Amino acid sequence: MSEKLLLLPILIPALSALLIPAINFPDKKARNIFIECSVLLNSLIIILLVNYPPQNTFTLFRMSERASFALRLDGLGTVFALLIAVLWPLTTLYAFEYMSHEHRETSFFGWFVLTFGVVAGIALSSNLLTLYLFYEVMTLTTLPLVMHEMDGRARYAGRKYLIYSVGGAACAFIALTYTMSQGGGEFFTLGGTLGVWPNEPSQILLWTWFLGFLGFGVKAAIFPFHGWLPSASVAPTPVTALLHAVAVVKAGIFAIIRLTWYVYEPETLSGTWAQYAAFAMACITIVYGSSMALATQHLKRRFAYSTISQLSYILVGVLLLTPDGLVGALTHMGGHAVMKINLFFCAGAVLCQTKREYIFDMRGLGLGMPKTSLALLISGLALCGLPPSAGFMGKWQLGTASAASSPLGHAGIAMLMISAVLTVLYVFSIFSIFIMPGKNFDFKTANMGVKDPGSQMLLPLGVLAIGAFVYGLYAEPMINYFSRIAQGLL
Repeated sequence: MSEKLLLLPILIPALSALLIPAINFPDKKARNIFIECSVLLNSLIIILLVNYPPQNTFTLFRMSERASFALRLDGLGTVFALLIAVLWPLTTLYAFEYMSHEHRETSFFGWFVLTFGVVAGIALSSNLLTLYLFYEVMTLTTLPLVMHEMDGRARYAGRKYLIYSVGGAACAFIALTYTMSQGGGEFFTLGGTLGVWPNEPSQILLWTWFLGFLGFGVKAAIFPFHGWLPSASVAPTPVTALLHAVAVVKAGIFAIIRLTWYVYEPETLSGTWAQYAAFAMACITIVYGSSMALATQHLKRRFAYSTISQLSYILVGVLLLTPDGLVGALTHMGGHAVMKINLFFCAGAVLCQTKREYIFDMRGLGLGMPKTSLALLISGLALCGLPPSAGFMGKWQLGTASAASSPLGHAGIAMLMISAVLTVLYVFSIFSIFIMPGKNFDFKTANMGVKDPGSQMLLPLGVLAIGAFVYGLYAEPMINYFSRIAQGLL
């Protein structure tokens, strides 16, 4: 395929976003059909590009000899691209029914579709500069979604999100300018192009990488730069689902992988204070996020803190700086996206149908919303790591990679085990409230008028619940694919 086609996944959502408010649709149904078809078309193009990837890089323009705006699809890019291609249409379908109870739907869907193209741009970036530009544009396109309600809480969450993002952007910019000045980051190649030069103090290299890790780590919600993520849960559930499972947080992870494995040389970072410091931050985040999830009664915030913890599972694999660690990171990145987006969908269904936000108000809800509760149970079990689910395969790959990486990996295993226990506790405490509300509890009175949502919300719940276990059952081909990526064969 022609490399010029790499522009399509970026341009189609941009054009569709402009047309949504411009077209005078006869009704909401016509508008929704247009939006879903636009999203599906974009996903189809991404899938075709993955199956028939262009061999060359498409350079749109050059700003200097070393700085260019260029697109290319390599093995790592296909992982992120397929992730958004599969999950965005399901989220869009879910959003139609969810947003029918909200206001300013046209504005919401315009920004929502536009963000699809921006995130696709991150996946297709050929170099660090292009990735950075799309990464920062993503902040601007997701900010209106976070602030959609435009009430006090939404404005506060938006300000917090923007402040954290700008701070992270400043750190990432330092890494960008330094690597470009040294000839790194001009194109992504596994193993990196930046090492230690005879005339360059290695500490500058390490500090620059660490600043880049912190900068991109803001979007990956690394402690202590995680505060924006729970606050962003005030946004409509389709937004929080994408923020916490696919678009923003996974873009942060993706950028860290690019910086660590495709710009800097992993061998140069291995065994240094920079690796140990970043690894320690990831381990702390794992336990902190799980602990806060257990202590939080707000359902969406509980899942937000869970995301904070699970994202650092992935970072542990990345920061082991071994091919097996990278395979484990990619395995868990895909599995977590499927599990966590569905848990947020379930939380959104409860909020949409009952207006209940806190777990202690959801006693006996399993009787009134059995289908939603079943989807929550299946995805929750997968998150806990029940074999052969997506959660189990991700944790297994990370565990085996950590065991082979001594002594750093052993510390990672300890944190993963502590978090696994906490995950079981905060997931099963939700189930106990849903189906075991206590003696003499009046199910009928508590669930009067409560029922499952309509098909547009239930269909994604069912597909993703099944997907959480299909991912684990047929993980071997994906793991083999990830292994080829880690070996530089794709």
